[in-house]
Amino acid sequence: MSAMLVMPVMAILFAPAIWFLLGRPRFLSSLPPAEKPGKASAAISIIIPARNEEANIARLLESIQQQSSQPLETIVVNDGSTDNTASVATKLGARVIDVEALPDGWMGKPWACQQGAHAANAANTANATNTTNSATGDWLLFLDADLILEPSALHALSQVCAGSDQVHSICPHHVIKHPYEQLSAYFNVLMLAGVNAFGIGKSATDNAALFGQCLLISQKHYQQVKGHETVKDKALENFHLARQFKQLGIPCSCYLGKGLIHMRMFPNGIGELWSSWKKGFTSGAAHTAPRALLLSSLWISGMMLTIVCLILSFTSYASDPFVLVTALAYLIYACQSLRAFKLAGTFSAWNALFFPLSLLFYQTLFFSALIDKKRGKTTNWKGRAVQ
Repeated sequence: MSAMLVMPVMAILFAPAIWFLLGRPRFLSSLPPAEKPGKASAAISIIIPARNEEANIARLLESIQQQSSQPLETIVVNDGSTDNTASVATKLGARVIDVEALPDGWMGKPWACQQGAHAANAANTANATNTTNSATGDWLLFLDADLILEPSALHALSQVCAGSDQVHSICPHHVIKHPYEQLSAYFNVLMLAGVNAFGIGKSATDNAALFGQCLLISQKHYQQVKGHETVKDKALENFHLARQFKQLGIPCSCYLGKGLIHMRMFPNGIGELWSSWKKGFTSGAAHTAPRALLLSSLWISGMMLTIVCLILSFTSYASDPFVLVTALAYLIYACQSLRAFKLAGTFSAWNALFFPLSLLFYQTLFFSALIDKKRGKTTNWKGRAVQ
């Protein structure tokens, strides 16, 4: 075998890594009956931290109003918004609370979530005290403001947590509307891979993390970990919360929200996309389970090798076997990318066919975030500096 031929062969050998990470996806919409009992349901308090979410909050609240099973309450935590987030939420029937001043050592989202959980717990305790048969919010459902729920989503969530002693999180399906949003493809896919919940083998789920966009926690478990206080200074609080639950022996389960829960992440342009993914990006990689990080790196390396081989194929140094094996490697990764993209969102088949474009964007942002982190530079997100 020639030295050049080794490269595309290695690329093909790295390809199965993604199967060990995403080979066994679990969809909220297709849980077996044993995990979705038909009668019991749980009382759920919805908590939505919102900072300048005027453009998103109406869609989410309207989708909650259309649920076949209604929550006990919907709390919007107005996190210092300078737009009409609070008034829009109030008009749509949500209970709006303004967060207290951000204490030293806290980041914005954990503080907002903690304030919302405290408000829900206080109200539910009062209800239970004043009315003998009054329902109480057994579960806290933390939702990002850019989500939209299909009409049966809350019913599915209530059935999932009925009789459950786990923490549940759901990754929303990313809805793509503009061409620049296609550049999110590998960020979304590697976010799925990074939670280490959908792979092959027991070790693929033992150390599962959590998705922060849709997080369902019982009041009991939330109090056991002292709420968001234990992750008050973390940009990616979902990873750190999962670690706290694991230390207490509380299992975490993850699902894909396709068909029931979706999100629209970056309607305001590529600058918003860049800043959002850059926020906490290197921190996320640092807290990813070693197995998931290794396998993700192998898969990305295989695709990068394929791109290099593709370029070399147009030179006079490339032999016919080299070109043939490179074409096979390209086809394999294009098909793998298509399958992974469909798990994560409504990404185009053209995006998968021309995967080098999205992949090179991913690599560019990754190294930019890494350099900024080493320099101590922060990313501005909604008026706050995030490192």
